[in-house]
Amino acid sequence: MHEHKGLKIFLALLALVFLAHQAYSSLYKPISTETAEYFEVVAGVSSQGIIIRNEKFVTNSVPGALHYITTDGTRAAKGGIIAEIYTDPAVSGKISRMHTVESELQSISLIEEYNNVQAADMEIVNSKVDDSLNAVVRASASGDFSGVPELSDQLLMSLNRRQYLTNDLVDFSSQKAALSDELNSLKASIPAATGSVVADVSGYFVSATDGFEQVLSGDDLTKFTPEFLANLNPGSIPDNTIGKIVSDYEWYIAAKMSVNESLKYKPGDEVSIKTSVKSAPRLSVKVECINVSKSDDCAVVIFSCQQMNADLANMRRGDITVVNKVYKGLRLSKRDLRVVDGVTGVYTVSGLRLKFVPVNVIYSTEDFILCEQKFSENNVLRLYDEVVVKGKGLYDGKIVG
Repeated sequence: MHEHKGLKIFLALLALVFLAHQAYSSLYKPISTETAEYFEVVAGVSSQGIIIRNEKFVTNSVPGALHYITTDGTRAAKGGIIAEIYTDPAVSGKISRMHTVESELQSISLIEEYNNVQAADMEIVNSKVDDSLNAVVRASASGDFSGVPELSDQLLMSLNRRQYLTNDLVDFSSQKAALSDELNSLKASIPAATGSVVADVSGYFVSATDGFEQVLSGDDLTKFTPEFLANLNPGSIPDNTIGKIVSDYEWYIAAKMSVNESLKYKPGDEVSIKTSVKSAPRLSVKVECINVSKSDDCAVVIFSCQQMNADLANMRRGDITVVNKVYKGLRLSKRDLRVVDGVTGVYTVSGLRLKFVPVNVIYSTEDFILCEQKFSENNVLRLYDEVVVKGKGLYDGKIVG
């Protein structure tokens, strides 16, 4: 009887020790790690860029409600219609709805082109769905929302095509009839325009104005000294202005910096500028001139650029970095570094063991380092390696699992 009781006590103690060991193992980790990830650092001169462009006000003297034919941030041809004028303000909404209905009818027609299930390749259709979805996700994740509406329409089109082929959507006839009736009704209710606004020059149309259109023109770049930019004030805007046209393909960025920093550049140098604009993160530019202050303590470097899109056409100021060098490598914490037998490296977790890997640090800050990424050699740090951040008694081959 006592033997059974002793056995039970022993088993209970054994179970308690086991549970304590499990709890200790789960709570106490002899090492902590982080993942080696690809990272890019742009080293250069940081400044606030001021945009200089040749811009022309678009004005309208005809009374009435405007319906814009040329949308904000898009190209306008010389002599092309910027906006039409109507006496009834509700007409603009009707025209917009008419274009939406026409687009929906066109989408249905395209979907119905896939009505031959025998000839359709479902693998291709599924691939288009995946590609469209990935495009929406990438644009949203990068913060470039300008193209998301169009990408979303492409995704919806791809999904509808797949539904049609799988017989989830069989008949569009009633939907087409309703849309056709609505389209005919809208067309009949829209009167003729009483006038229009025409572009005097070709370029990008921008509906917003800021008063700097005549102050920051590119006619004389030498006037943009540090003193001039320090006393920059907007000019007047005509009362009948409905927007402006960025007329030249070439425009300019003024960047204030120290004289010592400006000595890195000379007119004619071709460099690149990093911007905060998601749709144009890197611009290829050329140094046009360098304007030094009267006190010789700072300068303004003027860069020319020929890249243009809707976001850039709307931009007047923005944080920029004039790129001197780009460092690309694997990012780690500075505390990951170890020196073993005079060799700088890190410990990585390889299976159940530690492995010492030599690294070449190509860029360093107080918080992190960039290590050269090598591909063809053995015993090198690789992308997504688990690197030891913290641990005691580390050595090559140590079992950690």
